[in-house]
Amino acid sequence: MVDHSKINASDNELEFDSRTQKKHYAHSMVDLAHNLAEMKHSVLIKLPISESIIDAIAASKKIKSHIARKRHFQYIGKLLLKSDPEEIIEGIEGQEKQHEAGLIRQPFITMWTEKILEDQDVINQLYVLHQHTEIQTLRQLVRAALKKNANSKKNRRKVFEHLRMMDTQEPLPIF
Repeated sequence: MVDHSKINASDNELEFDSRTQKKHYAHSMVDLAHNLAEMKHSVLIKLPISESIIDAIAASKKIKSHIARKRHFQYIGKLLLKSDPEEIIEGIEGQEKQHEAGLIRQPFITMWTEKILEDQDVINQLYVLHQHTEIQTLRQLVRAALKKNANSKKNRRKVFEHLRMMDTQEPLPIF
């Protein structure tokens, strides 16, 4: 028996054996639309999604009626069918992997933050790996964080964020 569910290269459309397969695929696109609607706008714009889909997702957040919302998500699913859903799913998975990697590295970056705030000479170890402008900015942030003022927590957070940015570019060395 030949499997007829395949991608037709000339039309770029999916062919299915049965109506049930079509329905399952359509429901999976509606589920994908729901997942996209739960994401932050800043994450959505990084995904390979057209502007019309992003606008439709933004509009879905304003709809309060249950039936209207259901129809609107079916519409978003239809738009997703016209685009490349596999590429969108890969983009979502890539975003999730980056988020998980950031959570794993967070305690390590916190240790670096504390160590730098205790001893500013530790910054010289980073001088070898990272660009000079990043190190200079880090020194300025550390000086601001060590000042005794009301914004010291905010400045410590800026040091942490800067170290996280440096870590994404080039992993911080193990001390």
